[in-house]
Amino acid sequence: EQSDLELFYQDVLGTEGMANPSYTDVLPAAAFNIDLTGTQKLRVSASQTLSRPEYREIAPICYRAGLGEEQRCGNPELRRTLIQNYDVRWERYPGPGEMLSVALFAKRFTDPIEPRYQGRSGTNSLWFQNAESAVNFGVELEAMRNLGFVSESLESLSAFANVTVMKSEVTTGVEGDAKRRMTGQAPYVVNTGVTWAPVDGATSATVLFNVVGERIINARPSGLTVLDMVEQPRPSLDVSLRFPLLRGMSGKLDLKNLLDSPYEVKQGELQRAYHRSGRGASIGVSWRQ
Repeated sequence: EQSDLELFYQDVLGTEGMANPSYTDVLPAAAFNIDLTGTQKLRVSASQTLSRPEYREIAPICYRAGLGEEQRCGNPELRRTLIQNYDVRWERYPGPGEMLSVALFAKRFTDPIEPRYQGRSGTNSLWFQNAESAVNFGVELEAMRNLGFVSESLESLSAFANVTVMKSEVTTGVEGDAKRRMTGQAPYVVNTGVTWAPVDGATSATVLFNVVGERIINARPSGLTVLDMVEQPRPSLDVSLRFPLLRGMSGKLDLKNLLDSPYEVKQGELQRAYHRSGRGASIGVSWRQ
């Protein structure tokens, strides 16, 4: 793949410039799907992909993404990231709409792009930089199963879950920088829920639970001994209900963020940000002739 970008920019003072990154990359890929039995499959794949920076991450202009957010500045020296991907996945299908799978994955990054604070006085400024390399590996478990195998009275219930446990490590390439997790990379992600859907299909309900482990959102500047800023886990619980009404009408009720877990960012023991977004509810009616 060959790419050639010409990005023209102008800052608020009228200073103009151009960034012109150009790359030629070979991106091989191979995948094998093996039928072990009539209900089991093994999938093996390997590939090299890439990730390009956004235009605003390349232009050396500072901006604010939103009201109250930190200042962000682009970097015209930013390079695209090369990613080597390796995956092995076993799948089993016990019945219609049911699945059980276990996957192992590993990724190796060359020149990964990370937003990082610079050590400076005054306004906090976040700059986009290339680290030297990074690795990310883990295991993913996924399951969807009707609960009728437990008891006939539970045939209207289905449970599903997706759990990923992973580890990442970044080498910045700057002398004195300790290795750490990749920015934005959590050590675990859990998505699970239960659906109630009777045979007549007129009424259904779904309960969803989600939680993401702590993750670095602002990595410490190179050469400084300050701690990383870490977003804390924030469990979330949602409920969705669908039900029939009169004369072809149906209703829906959605309840969001029932736990109202706080958004919290900590730097060591220091709390840098804290707020609650609140619970939400919506109701709707639809009609079909």
